[in-house]
Amino acid sequence: MEDILGLMIPIIAIVMGIGYGMLKSYFKHKERMMDHMSGDQIAELERMSRVADILDRRVNVLESILDDEVPSWRDQDDKTI
Repeated sequence: MEDILGLMIPIIAIVMGIGYGMLKSYFKHKERMMDHMSGDQIAELERMSRVADILDRRVNVLESILDDEVPSWRDQDDKTI
């Protein structure tokens, strides 16, 4: 058991180091992409975000209506898939 633990600690440390580097690289890339966006692209992104918020609110309202009308609708199996 001690041999396995002794081997696992360095492996986990190496994997965590690689994962941290990849995550840091990913966020740097995202930041650079945001810096290169034009005004039109930023406006379009904000518009799409507002539309997504509106759609999210609509879905929440529809789910609450379904909860009131058909309380067990979430428990039913979806036969369309």
